[in-house]
Amino acid sequence: MEITVAERGRMMNGRTKDALVVFIGALLILAPALVNGFPFVYPDSGTYVRSAFQGYVPIDRPFWYGIFMRITSLGGHTFWGIVMGQALLCSTYILRTIKLFVAPKRLHLISLFVFAALAGLSSVGYYAGVLIPDIFTAIGILAIIHFLIDRKGWSVLIGDATVVLICCWVHLSNMLIIPLCGALLLLLLRKALQPEVLLRWIRIGAITLLAWTGLGLGNLAVDGSFYLSRGGHVFLVARFLDAGILRPWLQEHCIAGDEYRLCKYVDELPSTSTQFLWSDSISPMHREGGWLATREEYDRVVREVLTEPAYLGIFLREGVRSTGQLLTGSSVFGGLVNMDYRRTGSPPYVMISNTIPEAMPAYLGSLQNGGRGELDMFVMDRINVNVLSIVVLVMAILLVVGGGSGGVFGIRPLLLFALGAVIINCTICATLSVVEDRYFSRVSWLLLLFTIAAIMGRFFSGRSGAGPSA
Repeated sequence: MEITVAERGRMMNGRTKDALVVFIGALLILAPALVNGFPFVYPDSGTYVRSAFQGYVPIDRPFWYGIFMRITSLGGHTFWGIVMGQALLCSTYILRTIKLFVAPKRLHLISLFVFAALAGLSSVGYYAGVLIPDIFTAIGILAIIHFLIDRKGWSVLIGDATVVLICCWVHLSNMLIIPLCGALLLLLLRKALQPEVLLRWIRIGAITLLAWTGLGLGNLAVDGSFYLSRGGHVFLVARFLDAGILRPWLQEHCIAGDEYRLCKYVDELPSTSTQFLWSDSISPMHREGGWLATREEYDRVVREVLTEPAYLGIFLREGVRSTGQLLTGSSVFGGLVNMDYRRTGSPPYVMISNTIPEAMPAYLGSLQNGGRGELDMFVMDRINVNVLSIVVLVMAILLVVGGGSGGVFGIRPLLLFALGAVIINCTICATLSVVEDRYFSRVSWLLLLFTIAAIMGRFFSGRSGAGPSA
């Protein structure tokens, strides 16, 4: 069917408005970082900056966020390019998600309202504006939606697939979280996607296989060996420590005569996984040679713990408890407030001064580093916990009364998806890693996004170009 000149003009006008809203949305999302005066940093930022500009391949995390940083910093000229790239990706998928609920006629005005609400009332800006890859979990969750349901042609499909893969490769937890969220979406939309639901399952299977094999092959190209993670064994043993498993398991097996170097530390294990991972002086892992030197033994410990029913049961119960603890956290991002970042020997300070030294005045002049007062997260923490409490209540009401009204697929399945995606994220992180506020808050803003979009969809719903009928 031939497209008329008038229709082509409307399409171009719509795309121009989309681009303008995405750009304004990105600026709104970056409001916390702009107020700070410099992109936020975290202890891990130093490692990522080093991997971006010195070709360093970290032992404890993927190399690929460093590539993203290298490209978006314009080859090492500005840290603002990195967070702007994150914000633009985030803004793009927020707009496309709103299209699932809201008719095109009122889309752009409503979207600006949603962006303003997210910027002022949620955690999104603190994660889009920080020099670590946490925002890519939420971006990946949104991208997998559109990868699985869009019918806009191969170019859009390939673009969404690329974003999903990038999101998986920049943070190892996403290798599980994003495919599981995709599977949840297909279960919730199995009727709406008929008769093509089998094709969508094939699509998610293919992207999962490509993510896992692609990461290994990428590591082979960069580092000379095929692997997914060189540090997973240490994180799991550290998790056993937090779960109260490691000490009794060692006591039982060391007494039985099993040979583990860890046995000599059974009475002086660190108190927390943080100390086990990062405290060189007291960590058995570091005292025995570090991440790679302990790999064979720790892999064996992990296999044996997870194949002994009693300890596996404890591990799973602790995972459930820790997931609940993570889901009820109230802090937006406690790790942002840390006076150590302004210390000359801190990893962020060292790497920023060594890579883009002209950025140091802005770095030291930021709120986070005391240059314009002091960064205080107290008010934002209170806003966040109150808003999320209201959001959960409103979501519960919408799930009861929403039914199939509003948007392309109806309100209920998409709200259930948002809730499920947040729970999947927290379960993976709390069970396999540690309980840190950022693992919840990096995706909690999705609840506000879907709730506002669902409310708008009840009043301004209509089929947009995003759904299966497009």
